[in-house]
Amino acid sequence: MKILIGAMAGSFLVSFSVMAVAQQPRPSMTVTGHLQGYVCMAPNLTHDQLMVFENLPPIYTEPRANAQQIGVASASVIVAAPMRVENGFAQVLHMDGRPGWMRADMLKPWTNANNPNTRCTPAMMSNGRPGFDYSRRAG
Repeated sequence: MKILIGAMAGSFLVSFSVMAVAQQPRPSMTVTGHLQGYVCMAPNLTHDQLMVFENLPPIYTEPRANAQQIGVASASVIVAAPMRVENGFAQVLHMDGRPGWMRADMLKPWTNANNPNTRCTPAMMSNGRPGFDYSRRAG
């Protein structure tokens, strides 16, 4: 009986320790620098369309629709500036850092409907991947 209770208590302590480790807050990512030669743009979709994964425009390895797809666009897209368009596709930077291509007609200027003073700048993040630096201009 004592062995059974001891085993159960040990199992509980292991489970509790694992849960405590799993619940540790992750360090937040920070911007380590801005990406020169890129701008923020957005998919040319409505807010409701952006909420459906199947609507998100694909990102390809090459500027053609039958190239290998490497992902899909997010609500903010990192686009080469000045915009480089080949065969109707704009050069973009995928969120994993790989260069890619997205249909140019599926891009529009980035804006924040809730706060027009918000600005988006493509950035390198502390995890070593591209991301975004959102800031508000005074006014």
